[in-house]
Amino acid sequence: MEAILYIGISQALFAGILIALKRPRMLANKILGAWLLIICLEMVIVMIDVTLVELYPIKILPYTYGPLLLLYAQLMTREHPTFHPGYMWHFVPFFLFLIAVLLFLDKPVMNGTDGFLLMDRFVSVRIIYGVTFFMSITAYSIATFVVIHRHQKRLKQLVSYSSGKITLQWLLGLSITFYLGYVLMFIFGGIDILVGFMPFDPYELSFIGLTILTFLFSVFGFNQSSIFEEVVKYKDAEDVPENDGAGKYQRSGLKKKDVARYISRIEAFMQQEKPYLDRELTIYDLSDSLEIPRHFISEVINEHMGKNFYNLVNEYRVEEVKQRLKDPAYQNLTILAIAYDSGFNSKSSFNTIFKEKTGMTPSEYLKKVSARNS
Repeated sequence: MEAILYIGISQALFAGILIALKRPRMLANKILGAWLLIICLEMVIVMIDVTLVELYPIKILPYTYGPLLLLYAQLMTREHPTFHPGYMWHFVPFFLFLIAVLLFLDKPVMNGTDGFLLMDRFVSVRIIYGVTFFMSITAYSIATFVVIHRHQKRLKQLVSYSSGKITLQWLLGLSITFYLGYVLMFIFGGIDILVGFMPFDPYELSFIGLTILTFLFSVFGFNQSSIFEEVVKYKDAEDVPENDGAGKYQRSGLKKKDVARYISRIEAFMQQEKPYLDRELTIYDLSDSLEIPRHFISEVINEHMGKNFYNLVNEYRVEEVKQRLKDPAYQNLTILAIAYDSGFNSKSSFNTIFKEKTGMTPSEYLKKVSARNS
């Protein structure tokens, strides 16, 4: 247990400081750095509990894990992230239990898992603590998943490619793992409380998992850059709308007489200039090339062409791949090489999109084409 804590403390401490001070300075990095430093502090307190004396009877720092992860996700997915005082409401449970800690500082409140349901005067405190913590970590995990999902959906209005640095898929995966880890801890802890037997210590197992997760959060978090610096390459880019509802274009200013003309210009430009061959094409690039405001292009594609920017561009890429697979001039290239030359930026996204658009895999399509030509 001590060795695990030493490793966890050292990596969380150094990673937290490095990420918080990383340049360019980002508010989101400071939040992730704070999250890692709080985990470090929790491990230090556990270390003191294990080796010396119990510092406080109720573990309250984990109440900050969920709010800080949610705040990190929110700040990373906004073009102009700022800290709002309203965020402090998320830390009310932490401060309430901080008061409880001060009230019960010298009392044997928790009694370990063996005495969790012991019918003493603190049993209600323990039950309230367990239930509220599980509700907190569940609610904030769901909220984090929703924020990332909405962000990924919104990205399809802006970009034509998929990249972990802009989709935050790593954060989604680690957040799910983080939550499931706590679910398992509650299950194992419950078995230990009710049955009184467990072949391993669930408390120790939780810190092994937490140490591994903090390492992964540190690596991905340190390598994460500002999403909208990746997407928006123009100094005066327009704000990206967060509303995906039907009413988001009500006051756009797009005139009905311009819709058909804009559709014609977009289609002609895509067919003649083939901008989709650029693997990192964004709606801002298209707006700049056509000299049409980005929000007009977005409205035309979404409302009048019945698709999003991501699907529009990748439809052209799929057609390009199909044409090249039929062309003898490209027979010396692999399917993947043709896909990359046609604008796709990864094998997985290419295979997924190609099958979605054609109903068959690229290999199946090539066999079909070869059979026709033979």
